[in-house]
Amino acid sequence: MNKHFEAFIHLSKKIATEKNINWNISLNHEGIADKFELWNLTKMVGGSPPPSHLIRDFGSDAKTLSVMNTELAQNGKPLFTKTTLSEAWQDFIKAAIIEQLFIRKNTTGQIVSNVARPLRVIATCNPGVEPWELRADNILETHRIAQKIQASGKIADTVIGTVRTIFDASYILDVSPLYPTLSLPRNAKRTKRSDFTKSEDELRQNLEDRKNKEKLPEKRAFWELVRIVFTEQPKSFTDLLRFAQIKILMLSGMRIGEVALLPADWKRTRDYYDAKGIPAGQLGGYSQALMLRYFAEKQQVDNSDSMALFEDGKYIPAIFEEIITSTLDQVAQATKPLRETLRLQSENNRILPWFEKNELISVIKLYPYLTGNPIIVKLIKENVEELKNTYRSDFNPIIFDEMHENQLKLANVSQLNMALYIFYNRMKAGIAFLDRDGRQLNGVYMNWNDTYLRVNDVEEFYAANATTKLSDTSSFKLANGDELKPWELMFLMPKRALAEGRNDGMCDVNRYFSVGRMDASMIQNSLGGKQASVPSIFELYSQSDEDRELQINTHSFRHLLNTELFRQGVADTIITKQFNRRSVTQSYVYDHRSLAEELETIELPAHVEIALGEKSSTVLRLIKSGKASGPIVQSFKKIQKEQGEDAAIEYLSVEADGFHSTPYGHCINSFTVDPCPKNLECFAGCNHLTATNLPENRQNLIKLEGRIATALQAIQARPIKTIGRDNQIAHAKSRLEGIQKLLSTPDGEQVFPDGIDLSKTNEGSVFDGK
Repeated sequence: MNKHFEAFIHLSKKIATEKNINWNISLNHEGIADKFELWNLTKMVGGSPPPSHLIRDFGSDAKTLSVMNTELAQNGKPLFTKTTLSEAWQDFIKAAIIEQLFIRKNTTGQIVSNVARPLRVIATCNPGVEPWELRADNILETHRIAQKIQASGKIADTVIGTVRTIFDASYILDVSPLYPTLSLPRNAKRTKRSDFTKSEDELRQNLEDRKNKEKLPEKRAFWELVRIVFTEQPKSFTDLLRFAQIKILMLSGMRIGEVALLPADWKRTRDYYDAKGIPAGQLGGYSQALMLRYFAEKQQVDNSDSMALFEDGKYIPAIFEEIITSTLDQVAQATKPLRETLRLQSENNRILPWFEKNELISVIKLYPYLTGNPIIVKLIKENVEELKNTYRSDFNPIIFDEMHENQLKLANVSQLNMALYIFYNRMKAGIAFLDRDGRQLNGVYMNWNDTYLRVNDVEEFYAANATTKLSDTSSFKLANGDELKPWELMFLMPKRALAEGRNDGMCDVNRYFSVGRMDASMIQNSLGGKQASVPSIFELYSQSDEDRELQINTHSFRHLLNTELFRQGVADTIITKQFNRRSVTQSYVYDHRSLAEELETIELPAHVEIALGEKSSTVLRLIKSGKASGPIVQSFKKIQKEQGEDAAIEYLSVEADGFHSTPYGHCINSFTVDPCPKNLECFAGCNHLTATNLPENRQNLIKLEGRIATALQAIQARPIKTIGRDNQIAHAKSRLEGIQKLLSTPDGEQVFPDGIDLSKTNEGSVFDGK
């Protein structure tokens, strides 16, 4: 143990004491904490669940053990069992969590996934090795095993990340810093294949192919989702909310966390006038702009509260105003009763705030409040379907008031719903059923029409036995010091309303007591996320088995809208502000236009474009954008300078009728008769080659550099007297130097300005020795 490790633990223990956090947690033999002693990170920082991020496991990682034991079994070695980690590792994991929470102010979800879990994986992979004793070989072995745990490689990446951000940052290791000594492949294995992992045949070879297109929505999934949310009728209240959230994601490019926390009071407008007070609309502009009030993520600054929300506004393009307004207005109407319920519960600190605590309420009247099921009496299937269809036509909650009155009238003369009998019979063991005078009923069979419950008894029963059904009443902290009350949110839903969710019924949102808010994970799961038990939108609404298997990444909508704004010629500064970014550079990370789309933004005079034709116009745009160089470009600029624009244009129309995108860079040359004799060997010194910043090109060159370097080593290892050895070495060295020069050349610049024109064949006789 070293002094840095001791100081790290000491500081975190001190913070834990100040925050009244129990450090010495009781664990079982597998390292699992009791449910009353686990660490609720969300509660520690005053966050508002859901979700609640919990740390309960301080033992070896089960999935890591599974991978390790598979390898041990193959080698006939003893297997590991899940056990409690050493005291030093437990303290280190706790200290890292405390530091991330209260010093670095990181979010609780990130700490669970990117700090606690990878640290447990490292500890599991290195039994008997304490945190300060780790060496490079320990981390490399952990990285190898972690790649087998998760196909995407995410855990393997976070293992390496903890070395840099936790171990090295606090000098925990005896051999710090360790991160610079780790030699790992630059590209981890990913589930989705990027272009730069593909073969030459798969790479884009023309102007229409998009860069980093794997970050955009898959075309079939996107259009199937558009069909569903804009044409299908939602089958449930929850699906109404899901459809609305997906529309907002598509049309605004917001993050899923921002959509989940949209306030009900979302609508803002801004009026525009000229200096004389005349509305801009009368002068050819827009007099008013619609804005969406929301809480922006990734806005934290130094020393800010990681759980605080930053209020902001987003302009809505005019073409989307009607869709977004009608969508959110419908959701606001449908969820209004839930907001009122949540407000009453929060302000009165009650579960059933509609009734007095000592009031006796008929079990029949109380049934919709406890279950959400508005059907009290037995109805024929046709009547139930008619009620469902009426409600689902517009999800107006006013229908439930009339339905409740009719059901109560029928309860005295009709047979009750079987679900009501089942529900109350299950409650008998935990609560006292009373008659109208408040006397307890002890009979096995009850006349439910004359059976009552005391409101206080019901509230105590649910508080003790059904905590997961209690409403989400925690407030949110705002960065300006105010609070956002839970009933001010747009996307509220009935919690665990089995009548609707499991039984394809309806939920009486006017009365149901259990109100929750939709979090980001629910949106993700609705599009085919991690929770396999939750059917996705595709599974519920697609019409073919193939379409039901579709999935889509919620963040890809942000990439799509960003790219579309670029394609439509919107300024990068406006795009950056629209997406609430701090720098224009971030917007270009989300730009996936094809080269053809980029060039379209460069306008040419109509007579010039007609004179040049399509291919030569493309070359001119490349020259104007600074993305092309070479002999033809040099000649064009020289003629332009000496003889004028018209002469230069005429030169291009004759000489530059070709544009070629190779796996290594761009080439501007005319091959109208014969193909290039040095095709795909541009890096051998051809003066037509222009460097690009495309990741596909760079990755191809990096691969080729490695292959040629390996071949060069193999040639040099041969005996000196090997026939042709010197020629082979010279050839490999020249190609390697050319590739390295291409890699170091800035985008749009000529790689070999003093090189030769490899497109020209040797015109001499085969007998003249040339």
